[in-house]
Amino acid sequence: MNVQEASEHRPSSELTGPILSRLRQAVALYLWERGAVRVNAEEPFRLASGNYSPIYVNCRTVISDPSFMRLFATAAAMLLERQGASFDAVAGGETAGIPYACQLAPALGLPVLYIRKKPKGYGIASQVEGHLAPGSRVLLVEDLITDGGSKVGFLDGVKAAGGLVTDALVLFDRQQGGAKLLAEQGVTLHAVTDRATAFSVGGASGLVDEMLRRSVDDYFHDPAAWHRNRGLDYSA
Repeated sequence: MNVQEASEHRPSSELTGPILSRLRQAVALYLWERGAVRVNAEEPFRLASGNYSPIYVNCRTVISDPSFMRLFATAAAMLLERQGASFDAVAGGETAGIPYACQLAPALGLPVLYIRKKPKGYGIASQVEGHLAPGSRVLLVEDLITDGGSKVGFLDGVKAAGGLVTDALVLFDRQQGGAKLLAEQGVTLHAVTDRATAFSVGGASGLVDEMLRRSVDDYFHDPAAWHRNRGLDYSA
């Protein structure tokens, strides 16, 4: 395992100082308690890909919770500052990233944009909405990242509009290769919390037992084998 891979599988709390670590743990615990993170090995969740997963993360659950959104903005702003990120505008990805971008941009004192998954099919066929000055460095904000494939279209959209995505921020990183893929695109990923942190605080709080955690670890270690052992179809 190289340094990049090792960092993806360490709890975020191990990568920063104690204050930010506590914020990241608080975010993860909040997601558990609001049902945004759910685990079920006996009746796994069907994903959009057609595959299954014993863990399901729905960050849309908490966008209407003012207390959580303030916590998110505080943790995200501190994370970005500690990691030395620098950019000119904040852009939310359609659709789940938009409320998070709208919460974060005022906290940073920066303009907010949003990026469509693809250009409009009418009018001027814009993909980036809001004023994007030529050469602007953009922070892409999303709720969740898995392997990172869905983010590439957003990167291309900003580039076509004359900007450049230098950094991306997500509320939750499932730690399935997204940081590596973005790095290959020249983009640094910042995650407010992640799977390792969530299971660390979930276990300590009695929200998930060791047997269930092992099942989830088996899934992330070898999804194909995990599906096969349960008689479930799997598509790579």
